[in-house]
Amino acid sequence: MNRSSFFRLAGGSLAAAALSSCASAPVSGTSAAWPPARFARVRAFVYDCDADATRHFFQKNGAMARGIINGPGVLLTSSQVQRLMPALTTETPRNHRTACFLPHHAFVFYDAAGRVVAHTEVCFTCTIQQSFPAGLPGHIHFQSVWDILREAGVPCGDGSQFYKDLFKAKQAGR
Repeated sequence: MNRSSFFRLAGGSLAAAALSSCASAPVSGTSAAWPPARFARVRAFVYDCDADATRHFFQKNGAMARGIINGPGVLLTSSQVQRLMPALTTETPRNHRTACFLPHHAFVFYDAAGRVVAHTEVCFTCTIQQSFPAGLPGHIHFQSVWDILREAGVPCGDGSQFYKDLFKAKQAGR
């Protein structure tokens, strides 16, 4: 099953489960006001999350992950950012999830002076994202995010080995 088929199947067949979820869960279609700070640009990154002791994009010392595959990231166009924001901030029906959280993609939001004001890490395997600062819905529109990454030329693949191989090739200068 390819990723597109998975998202269609998960989104369609699990909609009923989302409707029967607990009353305190956000309603599908609810939008979050995120990030809380103004931003001027967004860069999309792909990385091997296993290249560091922690799997997070930013390490405890504030440095970006050692496993970054696409250098300074891809600067998203204003059109891509306009589509990314509702995909990240609008609650969608719950998808099937596993508990792996092996994020291989990150979006970093910068202010006009080039300072990081927010970022989100995305794992397409388990359909979980983590935002910093917190505030994004738990269930974002993963297919739209995937499509924007692909359109921007950010490598996307299935499974951790795909990203390990990309990182090894980068280290080898290929």
